[in-house]
Amino acid sequence: MVYNIKLVIKRFILLIKNFINKFNLDYEYILKLEKTLVNQSRNEPFFNGDIINGSKILTKEIADNINADRCSIWLYNDNKTSIICQQLYVTSENKWYDSIELLKKDFKPYFDSLEIDPIIIANNAESHPSTSCFTENYLKPLGIKSMLDVPIVFRNEIIGVFCIESLKLRKWKKIEINFAQLISSLYSFAHSVYVNNKVNKEMDDLENFVDKSVIITKADNRGKITYINENFSKISGYSLEEVLGKDHNIVNSGFHPKEFWSNMYKTIITDKKIWNNICTNKTKNGELYWVDSFIKAEFDCDGKVIGFMSIRYDVTDLIKKSEEINKKNTYLEHAAKILRHDMHSGINTYIPRGVSSLERRLSSEVIESFKLQPPLKMIKDGLKHTQKVYKGVYEFTNLVKQNVVLSKELVNLKEILHNYLSTTSYYSQVLIDELPTIEVNEPLFCTAIDNLIRNGLKYNDSDTKMVKIYMEDDFNLIIQDNGRGLTQEEFEYLSQPYTRKENQKESGTGLGLNICIAILKEHKFKISCEKNNIGTKIKINIK
Repeated sequence: MVYNIKLVIKRFILLIKNFINKFNLDYEYILKLEKTLVNQSRNEPFFNGDIINGSKILTKEIADNINADRCSIWLYNDNKTSIICQQLYVTSENKWYDSIELLKKDFKPYFDSLEIDPIIIANNAESHPSTSCFTENYLKPLGIKSMLDVPIVFRNEIIGVFCIESLKLRKWKKIEINFAQLISSLYSFAHSVYVNNKVNKEMDDLENFVDKSVIITKADNRGKITYINENFSKISGYSLEEVLGKDHNIVNSGFHPKEFWSNMYKTIITDKKIWNNICTNKTKNGELYWVDSFIKAEFDCDGKVIGFMSIRYDVTDLIKKSEEINKKNTYLEHAAKILRHDMHSGINTYIPRGVSSLERRLSSEVIESFKLQPPLKMIKDGLKHTQKVYKGVYEFTNLVKQNVVLSKELVNLKEILHNYLSTTSYYSQVLIDELPTIEVNEPLFCTAIDNLIRNGLKYNDSDTKMVKIYMEDDFNLIIQDNGRGLTQEEFEYLSQPYTRKENQKESGTGLGLNICIAILKEHKFKISCEKNNIGTKIKINIK
């Protein structure tokens, strides 16, 4: 491209000499333009992609040597509804301006002219059909009399205009028009350098970003490694020197069968597609690591394989966490089995039979004599409550199974809560209004509401601790306490597992609220919290 620009300049100089001989033009002036053109062909900032400083050098030298009062470069915006000044040099001020914007809607004749005949030679700018629209808002305020505008073309598209302006009426010479067009071509070339530099920088930044983010290897047509990035060395333990000329078997763990790799080669060579899979590899020290691999073959114009490229993402932590979750799920399923089956016998069979057998063997005289009625009642009430709690646990552990659907039945909420709470020590502190009949899983729903009740009583400094359960409207169930109060933000924070308030004097695991919310979500209910002047108002939308 540099060669083409120099060739154009040589042709222009030849054209100048012909003009001089033919029309007996001002030789000194022509030499000045010729020198300006040569100087601008060496505009170093321009050809280094520094479009701003290059434009400043260009506009000043053009204005000075063509005897103009103003020289500027304007570029279209993205949708060509305006032109924006990149650099405007004002000779009298020896100063540059930028970012001035002229809108198409305000100067339509000018913009239309740029589309039809982009070279605008306005000896009298106020009367010229393309520039007269500037008269009141631009020409008169600035004192501009004559304008010469030539298009700036980039990739066969007009991207803006190169503009020379005079404060005196001026008849633009043919040599000046040709000169302006060549200067515009120089700017177009500089603009292409700027765009290419920008693209190259973006590509370099992208390449650097990818190189820092993922594991990259390259291999020749025999599969021998020719390049590895730093991330490959970090995860595998091998240096570039250790792997050059070797194939990827150096990190093969032996975990995958031959068919796994056969499919890979078929995909990238026969099908010419990108192959993707999770691979188990082995480090230099023999430890396993896992990578999400993308592998492609590179071909020449004849379709012959010339090399391979691989991009991999380290997913070792994800795989290990997944294995840990699977292990914990196994323990959880085993614990659920113990709760569901092995503890069932004790809670629902052996202990009830033992209590019944004890009562049969104790006469009323013995019970009265030893005052056994209160402890017997306590044992039976405790057993009854334990059986209710066990039933809730049973239903909750049922959710451990995959694809399970929560079992529900139509029940009256007041009745089931009354039955559940009747054997608790805090039943007298709970007021239950009339509640609707809806479909719920009775044991789980009662477990969730019971947790909210106990929290309302536990985190409560009132002399008379109370919780009230009522319907605010047809769809919102309220659990209202007179405790310390909890905001929605605090509620969301404490809803996370194993989370408790700082410096909290009451003991706890930090799991109850989390489990309670999980149960209500299984019912498709929404729960929210509001801190009142006294206490907390928990709202459960049961719609």
